[in-house]
Amino acid sequence: MKKGLQSLGFSFESDALTHYGGLFLIQRFCHKLNFRRRLQRAFRSAPGGSEFDPVDLICMILFFLIAGVQRISKTDKLRYDGFFRSLLGLKSLPDESTLRRFLKRLSPEAIRKVVGLHDQIRSDLFSLPQARTSLEFHLDSVVLTLYGKQQGARLGYNPKAKGRRSYHPILCFESHGQEFWHGSLRPGDAGSNTGARFILKRIMAKVPSQIPRSRIRFLMDAGFFSNYLMDDLEQERCGYTIVCRTYPAYLRLAEKAGFKNLHFGWGVAEFLHQPQTWKRQRRFVVIRRPLPVDSEEAAQLTLFKDKKYSYSVLVTNLAINPWKVWTDYVDRSNIERSIRELLHDLALSKIPTETWTANVAFFQLLLLAYNLVHWFKRLALPDEDLGKTIETLRHQLIAIPGHIICRSGKNVLVLPRNYPRQKEFLAAARKLKKLKTPRGK
Repeated sequence: MKKGLQSLGFSFESDALTHYGGLFLIQRFCHKLNFRRRLQRAFRSAPGGSEFDPVDLICMILFFLIAGVQRISKTDKLRYDGFFRSLLGLKSLPDESTLRRFLKRLSPEAIRKVVGLHDQIRSDLFSLPQARTSLEFHLDSVVLTLYGKQQGARLGYNPKAKGRRSYHPILCFESHGQEFWHGSLRPGDAGSNTGARFILKRIMAKVPSQIPRSRIRFLMDAGFFSNYLMDDLEQERCGYTIVCRTYPAYLRLAEKAGFKNLHFGWGVAEFLHQPQTWKRQRRFVVIRRPLPVDSEEAAQLTLFKDKKYSYSVLVTNLAINPWKVWTDYVDRSNIERSIRELLHDLALSKIPTETWTANVAFFQLLLLAYNLVHWFKRLALPDEDLGKTIETLRHQLIAIPGHIICRSGKNVLVLPRNYPRQKEFLAAARKLKKLKTPRGK
């Protein structure tokens, strides 16, 4: 075995090294969106009190999140990344206290401007790379356990950390475009469907006029099982499938209607039913599946069950085969994966301050960072990469060591010779160069 280096000197003199050479692609994509100019127009009267422009601070937070820096206290490691500073056009980066103060200074009006900009970019990119003719919205909520003294932290439903205070944000994900459509940070004692009717109005207000209401579908878990919410969806002429809170009466009605046997012991039944407080009857679909042979696996099922079967009950207004109602709902796992990305690949579980308004601002910037990455994926990468998570893209395209040099009067980003995804990187750069997007008003 050959010997490695036997002696090595040290020199701390380079200002052009980076861990994140692939952030260039994200920066180019933002340039194509005219992102910085849009921010400048939105924040003409932004809060002062810092040597850094508010637009720069917002861009920094977004790039920190995309790079994988999950805590503001960990941003110091990018302060000596010369390439990162060059991407943002800055001579220096702020420390963590500056970033926290900025978030705390953001007013509700400023946060609404961020959300408005997010919505405008989503609208501009809606028909790219090809027009959508239908929408499928997945609504869900997630519990964020808190360990400090954050404003708005309340005791509520928290199955993983009982007795701990939390936030309970509600999220809406559009599966065809792989993007978050709406999100709201809420105190921990808010129920899953608290504010859901108001959020439904916000969601529908963002739907482009060319999409017929009959081509819009909502999928929701049992937390959103509400007669009033279903009334609103029907008034909007939208389709829906919602998991029911499983009551024994529904199973008796399913048994009376009769189960149709399917493969591997599964069964499906459907019936029309009007509970006492409802104004009309609705269609219920019940899925029956055999309990696993493994007793431990069977014990993990949280669905209604008897000695032989577990049951899932859905209410729907879709005029499709009852089994198709179930399989379409099962595809709702997209939002669960996306929430895991928010929690683990970004920083949703790392609430940065004790101030409610600052945490709302961070939450909305995090949703924007998520969508920026997925819009980039949708418009600059091949179809086979659309299913990749943010962490995978980070590993393959963003976290690339590099060095900026000047060659023949031009800046050159030198990347590793044996980087295995050179073709994909260059193809994305070429695609971004040709990309034409609406650049805002």
